[in-house]
Amino acid sequence: MEEPKVISAWRKAAWPDIRKLGRVLVRIALGALFVFAGATKAYDPGAFAIEIQRYQLVPWILCALVSVYLPWLEMLAGVLLFLKRFQRGALLVITLLLLVFTFALASAMFRGLSIDCGCFGKAFTATGTTVPLLRNLVLLVFTGILWMEHR
Repeated sequence: MEEPKVISAWRKAAWPDIRKLGRVLVRIALGALFVFAGATKAYDPGAFAIEIQRYQLVPWILCALVSVYLPWLEMLAGVLLFLKRFQRGALLVITLLLLVFTFALASAMFRGLSIDCGCFGKAFTATGTTVPLLRNLVLLVFTGILWMEHR
């Protein structure tokens, strides 16, 4: 049985609105997540530096520098993702950060390091590397959805 023309027209008209709403919700969730993650790490940069050092990827001095500046970059990128004028740049920063974080987690996992990801400071209990790695992959899918909006 054929769908009535009114319903068919409504679906065609509503579909872009639903997709737009979905992208807005993804953007808000991603921005809020980065603001929250940055804030929890900015609260205690010393503890965050120790978490970075556990990855055994960079020397201590770099861990200390990153622990001071990275949380503020995350918070800034998260906030700027809410502002239309800066969305593209913020999305680029967030995508690059997620790629670096994902590489670091995968590296730790493949080297058999038993560490907490340090993703949210002391806000949550230790989750190891597998759960944060999977979460980052999902977040990268979300960034891909947002990049589709900017093509």
